[in-house]
Amino acid sequence: MTDPRLVAARLALVALGSLLCLAAARRGWRPPVWTALAVGLGLRVVMLALVQDVEPYDLVNDFHRAGENILAHRDPILHTRPLGWNYTPLYAFVLAPAVWVEQSLGVPWLVVGRIAPIAFDLGVMLLVGRLASPGTSALRRFQYGCLPLPIMVSAVHGQMEPLCLLFAVGAFVVVRRPWLAGALLGLAVSVKSWPALFLPALLLGLPGARERIRAAAAAAAVPAVLLLTLPLTAGTPVAAFPHIARTLLGYSPSVGTWGWPAVLLEVRPAEPTPWEDPFYLAVRKVGTLLTLAAVVAALWLWRRARATDTALAVSSAFQAVTASHGVQYLLWPTPFAVADPPRRAAWLFTATGLYTAVGYLVLPSLTPETWAVWGPWYPVASVPVVLVVLWTLPWGRRARQAEGEGPVPEAHPVPAGARGAADR
Repeated sequence: MTDPRLVAARLALVALGSLLCLAAARRGWRPPVWTALAVGLGLRVVMLALVQDVEPYDLVNDFHRAGENILAHRDPILHTRPLGWNYTPLYAFVLAPAVWVEQSLGVPWLVVGRIAPIAFDLGVMLLVGRLASPGTSALRRFQYGCLPLPIMVSAVHGQMEPLCLLFAVGAFVVVRRPWLAGALLGLAVSVKSWPALFLPALLLGLPGARERIRAAAAAAAVPAVLLLTLPLTAGTPVAAFPHIARTLLGYSPSVGTWGWPAVLLEVRPAEPTPWEDPFYLAVRKVGTLLTLAAVVAALWLWRRARATDTALAVSSAFQAVTASHGVQYLLWPTPFAVADPPRRAAWLFTATGLYTAVGYLVLPSLTPETWAVWGPWYPVASVPVVLVVLWTLPWGRRARQAEGEGPVPEAHPVPAGARGAADR
């Protein structure tokens, strides 16, 4: 069992980040970029130092093995455990230098494996400032740097999401340049498939059909080129391409760890194994259909909104109904919600931050006996978080404000001392 004082220190750091976010909004802080970077980096480094006994399974096993495979010029999908690596090798090329540093210089993997996600997350912080309106860019940049959710996803879990968002948010920042915006979103999809959710919002943020065709073509071309060059970059046999394609297209996280499926599978646990249980498979199928319907509905409702609000709505709709979820997915809409906060954004950040803190910092510290009592309730506790996600959507911003205003992604002006932009 983890020392309770260490757990308390981690939670105190989460509380500190939350208080800094709130104080920045109340007092209208606009720290210069280097100050914001120093604070953001400091919070993440301290968290990194406090979680060296926390060992996320995918970081310790799957990510490490993917880096080893690239160093040995082996395809990561073909040389991993079942369901261990289900992505193109792009992020594995980020992991390979980290594995080399660990093996050559003796730096612990739980340190070096989290350095790149922290660096990428700081890059997202800078882009949030670019995405926000000019009068609030410094405030929003600082708030993202202090927000507990991205701190934990990068410095505790060491996940890929920060790199996905670095490319995806960058695409919205340069949306007026369709080729570049599309290429950046294509890179995001090449890390993990979920940033494809942002493509319709990005296309709606462009002024005409020609620009949309260019962006879509660039977004499709980048993953295609990366896949076709796998024999050169990752040593993938050409004969393995059908297996690679099935693996990439067929990946889905565990069912029953989030939202309504968690409630159903708590009432009726899967037997004998989740992958063979008919009830489990039915929940998964229904969840896929519901997710598709929710995403389409969000696109329709926010089709006339600013591109950033559409991206926020679509990714939040996915969160609300999906049957397959990981805690790190809560980060997807966060940069857009910080750059141009809906009226109830503080509730969103509080709910997602608390849920993430319990999952990353509290549950790993429990004894097996305590886990047996409280662990199964954690997925069920996601239901109120889902409700908060829906409640805090920018329902009043489903259309642009001025007639003729272009669908550009810049945020609405917000008074410096406001907690968040009001729904309009």
